[in-house]
Amino acid sequence: KVLCAPFMGDAKFVIGWAMVGRAEFAYLIAQMAASADMMDQDTFSIVIWALLYATVFAPLIFRKVLARYVARHFNIEDGEHTEDGLKEVAH
Repeated sequence: KVLCAPFMGDAKFVIGWAMVGRAEFAYLIAQMAASADMMDQDTFSIVIWALLYATVFAPLIFRKVLARYVARHFNIEDGEHTEDGLKEVAH
């Protein structure tokens, strides 16, 4: 994902933040690692708190990043799509 991001153009932050909140599988992996004694309780706690923060805050940040992307690439007032995101609006 990280290597592909520079080639995604303006949508790279929208795509990236949309993928952050997907932590269901990470909880399972953390639990399996803790039960197999691959990490101690302190590390497990840090991982779980990090996943909780990502799960809670990622949708909020994604909403802001998506709104900025849509505002940059779509004319919100009349619904017209702008090709390059640089269309000037008459005042």
